Amino acid sequence: MSETHYQILQVHAKATADEIKQSYRQLAKKFHPDVNGGKTNADLIIKINAAYEVLGDDLKRREYDYFLQPEIIIPRQQQASAHIPRRPRTVGHEVDEDLILWLNQVYTPINRTIGWIIKPLKIQIQELSADPFDDELMGRFEGYVNECQQHLQKIDKVFHSMSNPALLAEIAANLYYCINQVADGVKELNFYVMNYDESCLHDGVEMFKIAAQLQKETNKKIKSYK
Repeated sequence: MSETHYQILQVHAKATADEIKQSYRQLAKKFHPDVNGGKTNADLIIKINAAYEVLGDDLKRREYDYFLQPEIIIPRQQQASAHIPRRPRTVGHEVDEDLILWLNQVYTPINRTIGWIIKPLKIQIQELSADPFDDELMGRFEGYVNECQQHLQKIDKVFHSMSNPALLAEIAANLYYCINQVADGVKELNFYVMNYDESCLHDGVEMFKIAAQLQKETNKKIKSYK
């Protein structure tokens, strides 16, 4: 019988999310080529990454547990809560008050929060570059990534709190793409924290650059509505 994801990550089936995360990080660091004089076990690293991709995601882990132990049933409510609600479409005529309200209560706070996520990245990377394998330095960088994730949760709530006026559909779409780029970038940065893979850090930086450009272009368009 092949190893389970739990066995690969060296944790028990009832391990908490923090225990799984810590074990994965330790294994990723242990088998990283920069720690082993350039030597690496590619197959093992692939297995470790694949295991964490499943066990590090709550929904994927529940689905995996279901097939691993058929008697485990995933409640329908839990399945439904894992999906992000679709953004309602705007219908009907929008008045100027709606434009101002959406700009003030949705666009402005989201735009400001995106800045809080993107701007500190350069300094964070500079500090970490002194020694990426130093636990204290990586801990600070991880704290920054965790703050980014918290900001994204707030952004998601604000973005879905109000339907965008039809006249601002293009701006809302740009904002949506910008948020997605930031979210994908944060995911890459988080993956770098876990496995020290510099390609993830590079991808995260590039996604933030795209998001910054989208933000800049959208801010130019928004001036005509203020």
